[in-house]
Amino acid sequence: VFDGTLLSKVVVILAIGGIIILGSQFACKSMVLLKNDGLLPLQKSIKTIAVIGPNAQNGRNQLGDYSYAAMSQLMKLKAPENSAFLDIDLDALTDHMVQITTVLDGIKAVVPQTMNTLYAKGCDIFNDDTSDFDEAVKVALQSDVVILVLGDKSGLTPDCTTGETRDSSSLKLPGVQEDLAKAIFTTGKPVIVVLITGRPYSLAMLSENANAILLAWLPGEEGGSAVAGVLFGDVNPGGKLPITFPRSVGQVPIFYSSKPAGTKSHWYMDYVTEKVTPLYPFGHGLSYTTFKYSDLSIERQQVVAGENVDVSLIVKNIGNVLGEEVTQLYVHDQYSSIPRPVKELKGYKRLPLEPGEAKRITFHLPVNQLAFYDLESNLIVEAGKIKIMVGSSSDDISLCGEIEIMDDHKMTVNERVFVCPVSVEPVE
Repeated sequence: VFDGTLLSKVVVILAIGGIIILGSQFACKSMVLLKNDGLLPLQKSIKTIAVIGPNAQNGRNQLGDYSYAAMSQLMKLKAPENSAFLDIDLDALTDHMVQITTVLDGIKAVVPQTMNTLYAKGCDIFNDDTSDFDEAVKVALQSDVVILVLGDKSGLTPDCTTGETRDSSSLKLPGVQEDLAKAIFTTGKPVIVVLITGRPYSLAMLSENANAILLAWLPGEEGGSAVAGVLFGDVNPGGKLPITFPRSVGQVPIFYSSKPAGTKSHWYMDYVTEKVTPLYPFGHGLSYTTFKYSDLSIERQQVVAGENVDVSLIVKNIGNVLGEEVTQLYVHDQYSSIPRPVKELKGYKRLPLEPGEAKRITFHLPVNQLAFYDLESNLIVEAGKIKIMVGSSSDDISLCGEIEIMDDHKMTVNERVFVCPVSVEPVE
């Protein structure tokens, strides 16, 4: 559907409110816990754990398409016949490459020696060979819990499944990975799926059968440590989806900021075979704790172009562990001269909170941030009512309010405003 390059380069380090990944602690901030029925975090008292899948013990596949490893493969492939590059022994350069902690390595490093850790590859990323399925099933049957590590190889060569020039016509996991997952599910063992990937896949089958799904993106050289830290609760995941995950390829394009009726233009709302709603919406991401939103306050209900309006609320960690919530501010122009999106993200704030701790977040929303281009390509702020929505995702809105833009019908704005300042205060 698309090559995943944006996700490889930008989304991995954004993940709504995230920061650049430099190590395992930072990587945890961008990992997105898509599903959890309560199995996670795992207890380190488990006797036997199975780590299965083509990305379980493959550090190369944790790297993006413009990493050294990926580019050296491309240069080798594309070098002309007389290129001096062909004389270089790439294998001899491994001593100069960074050391990569795989998911299996990361798990072994955090679990006690009394835990028996089994491994089976199961299949490759991108072929039809199922000969290793039996070994993977055998290993799963011997375990108390299965960690199934699936996904992509990112790069620019034909053996890669995501990255620049590696477009896909399907949202199905490459090769026979879904068949491997089905085989593991038949064992009846609890299964946690870890996805090392650069694109959004249709995860309906995995979501229906897995106990938990952790989206690790392309987590880099310390990605294995980060994954292990999340799985065993040493770190609480804090990533949020910066894209929408569809139920199937037939829903594409699908995005949270659609125009009214953009995906609901048929009488019965849903498709014949499934819902029109996304499998995982923009901004979605679970935590090992629970956050409560309360006390929405809007500074004033009537504003004009050029002003700021303060939208504040209290977020409290009502769970038992430290967590980071990404509070998201959305708006909807309810009546306008041209159709406007049903939701638009205008601000967000990543907020670490200890158990029982509460903080007041204030979004200093610029009215000019609500500007849009009219039919004559004029950048305008238009008089009318704006719905204010605050929550944990585009689909999980906890608090709502309203402001009204006054003055003339249309007010010209000189330049776009992209950033909504945010301030945070402790709550006693």
